[in-house]
Amino acid sequence: MAPSDATKTESKTHPGIRVTMTKDRLSAMVIIKAPDESEPNITPEELAQALTDAGVVNGIDQDLLVTSLFEKQYDTPITIAKGVPAQKGLDTAFEYLFDTEHKCKPQEDEDGRINYRDMNYILNTTKDTVLVRATPPTDGVPGMGVDGKEIAAPRGRNIPFEVGDGTVISEDGSELLAKVDGAILLSHDKVSVRDVMVIKGDLDYSVGNIDAVGSVKITGKVFAGFTLNVGGDLEISDNVEDCTINCKGNILVRGGFFGSGEGIMHADGDITLKHAQGQKITSGGSINVGGELINCHVTAKENVLVKGKKGKIVGGEINAGKQIRASVIGSEAGTATVLTVAYDAKLMREYHEAVHEKQRLGADQERVKESLTSLYRLQLDGKLTSQQTQVLQKLEVFNKGVPQAVERLEQKMTELEEKMKELRDAKIIVEGTLYIGVKAHIGVLAREIEEDVKTCLLTGDGSRVQMSKFDPKEHDS
Repeated sequence: MAPSDATKTESKTHPGIRVTMTKDRLSAMVIIKAPDESEPNITPEELAQALTDAGVVNGIDQDLLVTSLFEKQYDTPITIAKGVPAQKGLDTAFEYLFDTEHKCKPQEDEDGRINYRDMNYILNTTKDTVLVRATPPTDGVPGMGVDGKEIAAPRGRNIPFEVGDGTVISEDGSELLAKVDGAILLSHDKVSVRDVMVIKGDLDYSVGNIDAVGSVKITGKVFAGFTLNVGGDLEISDNVEDCTINCKGNILVRGGFFGSGEGIMHADGDITLKHAQGQKITSGGSINVGGELINCHVTAKENVLVKGKKGKIVGGEINAGKQIRASVIGSEAGTATVLTVAYDAKLMREYHEAVHEKQRLGADQERVKESLTSLYRLQLDGKLTSQQTQVLQKLEVFNKGVPQAVERLEQKMTELEEKMKELRDAKIIVEGTLYIGVKAHIGVLAREIEEDVKTCLLTGDGSRVQMSKFDPKEHDS
């Protein structure tokens, strides 16, 4: 508690009592000077009167008042009273009137094949449709200071709409509307409506590279050597050869992705395609494949799902945060195939850094408290130098900020722990045959498949990769 943030009052009742009240009136501290041998002990009544003299009349810890005298807690700052903080009003709240979790969910027929015709892939809207509705901010709840006076509560913040391309605010300011017909794109709480660029036919030299801020639909195939940067969703009706695709939304390829191994396909959202061979594919969501993944390097933040009874993963490296699933993994020839789920090096590093920082703050705070106690004693005796006063102020600022810093670290640790809990459920599912030559990783654990196995489930138990019989009834919803 810095001197500039508090008011100090010498007790009129007893010169050995000093009361300090913070400027925000939310707490009061008392320092009781040890009496000389010839002086009588301070009584609870005298201490109570000293608080009254200083204007402290609310939130007094009566038990602590008596205990501090009984246990002779002299020359030590004691927080003797606490007020009730004001509660800030609620900020403007926004209700999104469209599916913010919209994802492509392919349908399967009886043979397990993906139906590419009815995907409803792009989230469309029409002009004047209400996209977002705002609820105004509310008044806060007043608090009460240790001086018995009300503490005003601030009203919630009035947060304006994030107006994206193709949107407009209504006349009364309560709604965000679509200004044009197009596809909805949500990015960092900003809603945009962007026209879908349709390329009729193939993407070849007559079209060239694509750099679009919105969604793109190509009705033909994409030839090798081109680059596609797409700010929304991407839909391709035919095959994709060696090319580079970077998409901010989802990707749907109704054909395959193949070539000489120079192709790169990335989506921040989901990727759905029929088959792929020798290419690099990465997704910020899940990757759905309708047939085979042959010698590909695939990474998905969530799942890699190779659908259908003939769905195969043969060769290459497949990485997923939560689940890898296919009918067949590996081959009779023992093709080297590496599978990895549940390992996130960045996540673990951030968690350990937060733990170490919390421990460091705790140790630093203990040393600061010891220094503060010594400086407060010098202050009571009037022996504090100007240099020591500056040190005292800096230590008080540090000590005051530690609880908030620790709270932020604990919140971050809790969020990271929740993410790690999700990874603990990661698994590899083989509905048909898992062949010899496959190497499976669950986090940092690894297991080499030494014999062919039918219909199995691979999970981690903390010390090894465990294999069990796969039961679709237990894992399919």
